[in-house]
Amino acid sequence: MAQNFEFNLGNLRIDQLSFVYKDVKKQAEIMEKKYGIPKFAQMENITHQDATYRGKEVTVVVDYAFSRLLNIQFELQQWKSGESLFKEFIDKGKEGLHSIGVYVDDLQAYISEFKKRGIEVLQTGQVGKQKFVYLDTEKTFGVLLEISTTVKRRKK
Repeated sequence: MAQNFEFNLGNLRIDQLSFVYKDVKKQAEIMEKKYGIPKFAQMENITHQDATYRGKEVTVVVDYAFSRLLNIQFELQQWKSGESLFKEFIDKGKEGLHSIGVYVDDLQAYISEFKKRGIEVLQTGQVGKQKFVYLDTEKTFGVLLEISTTVKRRKK
């Protein structure tokens, strides 16, 4: 953990708006045509590495679509398999904004600080070099908060 860590969400910026839909391709087309969002890049059947859901190891598979607007990444996710927050969201009959994402340098420092404040980790995972954590902020913040970081290579 960083020695001089100071918790202040005001020092962060929203880097990502994450949406969950039953059909990512259809939704990407709607967002492009109706809202002028630049073309989405799509990825299919992506398995989250080192994934946990509510404290249990899981295998989560998701389709993604990514675009950028107003210097914010728009991430569309379509749940394919595995117990996850995405499945929960769809099972509740929801589609749309699922979480807001911020990038941090010291993921563990933020996890520890949120834990001190009574906010627990709901789900974790990694895709490529991006490690992410979803925090239980929906009841107190109105939406889930995702914090993520880029995993750096260890120096030899």
